[in-house]
Formats: sequence, structure tokens, C-alpha cells
Amino acid sequence: MEEKDRILWYGIPAYGHINSNLYFAKRLVGEGFQVAYYATEEFRTVIEANGCKFRPYPILQKEIDLSDGDKILKLYRLILQYTADMLPVLIPEAKKEKPCGIIFDSLALWGRMVKDDLQVPGFGFYSIIAISHIGDRGFWAYGEGFSADFLRYAGEMPRIVKLRRELWKDWGKTKLGLLDVLMNKGDRNFMGYSRLFQPGGERLGKEYQFLGPLAIYRQSVRQNDFVCPKEKVIYISFGTIFNQNERLLREIVNQFGRKKGQENKWIKEYTVILVWPGKREGGKMRFPDNFIVRDFVNQGEILRYASLFITAGGANSIHEALYYGVPCLMCPQQGEQLMNAKRFEQLGFGRILRNPRRIIQEATQAISLKDNWPEEKRKSMTRPCVEKGLKIFRNLKNESNKGDKRDGR
Repeated sequence: MEEKDRILWYGIPAYGHINSNLYFAKRLVGEGFQVAYYATEEFRTVIEANGCKFRPYPILQKEIDLSDGDKILKLYRLILQYTADMLPVLIPEAKKEKPCGIIFDSLALWGRMVKDDLQVPGFGFYSIIAISHIGDRGFWAYGEGFSADFLRYAGEMPRIVKLRRELWKDWGKTKLGLLDVLMNKGDRNFMGYSRLFQPGGERLGKEYQFLGPLAIYRQSVRQNDFVCPKEKVIYISFGTIFNQNERLLREIVNQFGRKKGQENKWIKEYTVILVWPGKREGGKMRFPDNFIVRDFVNQGEILRYASLFITAGGANSIHEALYYGVPCLMCPQQGEQLMNAKRFEQLGFGRILRNPRRIIQEATQAISLKDNWPEEKRKSMTRPCVEKGLKIFRNLKNESNKGDKRDGR
């Protein structure tokens, strides 16, 4: 593999972010590029299964706190901290690799800084709704979800200022404002969802390429250890990070659980497949006989047969449900999920749970959405458009080859 065909990819070590872009990484490998994908050890197997070369970050998974994604100022400080910690290793490594291009998650500030230092083409990848500038529709959508808690973490500001000064002093790095750090932009930006899902997407220019929801097409490495019923399935999963709402879980168990002598035919007919990470305070929860509970589920295998998906509203999850034609009842656990849920509700593919005590009634209403939803819109929103992104890299390779010929190589 020639050096000029090497791409460095700086991911965010969280399943939602990595699952959203691995299919595109795999397609780049199919185009003849060597993709060196940076993450933590937890993701080695799935990254290698998609044809990429795994590269470990110089910090461990346990040192990365992703549970604070809903606390904007704290997240801002954490990203600056991770960048300061990793750049002394990542920049020398990148100079040895001599990539033709760099791709970085929209939250991976360190990836953008490596790109700036090497002065090679760089591309952002967004698994979350984008903000192109202050005041656009994406900006106001985030404002609805995050503004209430923004000032609660104002105590982070002294550490933020200190880290910004250090990055300037040690690396000469600028563009470290809040929006720059949380929405890292490249020469082009690849969006892991459809233009219709992005608030104000019709106004974003050619620097934003909408590739569609690609998590659906990734190579999975784990299978289910049970046989999924072929009908009457309710699938429930609240993701891998924001899944601590035990009060909501108890409502689900109480209302959907099949009970002896129960006359509710609706409940009698359904099997509930629940993803739950196990023990919580107070011991292990007991589940009814009509529940299949696992700490991992291959989501695509279940959504093929599900009648309803009860979800926190992660972008990958609701788009995967959309691909399989499954309505969503959304229970957002943080600001980004609330933003996604509102958008999906506006588009007519799900509803937000308003009253957990009436979850059966609201679930019934969500299931009925499929009777009248816009089917052509559903198909267009789940259609992959990776050729747009691959064409950019083909052109990058062609320009590199032309440069070699001019230099007599």
C-alpha cells in the first residue's frame, strides 16, 4: 500500500459514533485506501471486521467520560483535555504515516488539529445534528435541548481557559471556541444521516455531504443468543451510555409484564425484548415471563420483526427502526436525544412519550402511525448515498497521482 493511499480516521470511542461511520470506512477500504482507524481497545474487533487497521488512542477507555455529553461546558472542557493529552503522541505518529487525508469525528478536536499540523485534506464526520453557524436552525434545535443546564457548569470556565492557553502555547492552535470544539469542521463534512433529518438541511452548502444513515449497513460482529419471535414483538433499548432511568424501566415492567389471570389481550400477545445492562442499586431486577432481557442485542435482527421500538432517541437507533419500518416511542434521556425525538415526531415516524403511567396507550398510538406515515419519505431518508463521499476521495487520489507525474515520480 502506497503512503499516498493512506487515510487516518480519528473516532470517538462510543458505539453511536463509531457505528455511524464504519460502513463508509469499509467502502473506502474497498476503493483501495488503507484506513487506519483510531479508537480504544474495546472497538478493535468491530473496526478490523470492517476492513480497517486499528490504531489505539494513547488514553484508555476508562479515562474517557462520555456520560457527560449533555453537560455542554463540561464536555467542552473534556475534549480540550483529551486533545492536550493525546496530541504529543498523535502528531508524531501521523507524520510517520504520511496520510493523503484525515477524517475525524465532529467531536474529535484532536483529529482536526492533526490535520491542521500536517496540512493535508481533512474531513469531518457527523453522527449528530450539525450547526453550521450561530443562529442557524441546528443552533436553535440544540438550544431547546441544552439551554436549561448550560450555566450549571459555569465552574468549568477557569479550566477551559487554562487548557486553551496550553494548546495555543504548545501547538499554536487556534479556533478553540465552544462551537469550534464541539462542531469540528473539515474541508468537507460527511453527514451520517439524510438531509431531511438535519434542521435547515436544505440551506447547507456543498461542503456538507449527506451520506444517509450508514449504521444500518455496518458489519456486525455479535449475534443474538436467542430466537426472536417473528411477530408481536416490542423492542426496548435506551442505548449504551444514557440508560440509567430505572423508574421508567419499572413502569415498563409493570405495564407490559404478563401477569397471571390478566385479561389484557394486547399484553398477552406481545413478547418484550429488552436491552438492560444488568445490576443496579438495590439488586438485580426481576422480569416477567414475556420479557427476553439481555445486556446486548443485535438490533437489526430484532427490528426486522418488531411492531414497536421504545428508544431513548439516538440517531442511529431511530434511523435503523425507520429502515425496517418500525414506529418509535421515544423517551429522551438527554438533550441530543430530545432534539432527535422532536425531529422524528415532526416527520411523522414516532412520538415522544409524555406520560409514562400511560405507556400502553401511547405505545398503541405510536404503532398506529405506520398506517398513515409518508412511505416515500421513509425510503428516501434511509437510502445510502455513499457515492458522493467516495467520489471526493477518488478525486483526491487522482490529484495525488497527477502530482506524482508532474514531479517525475
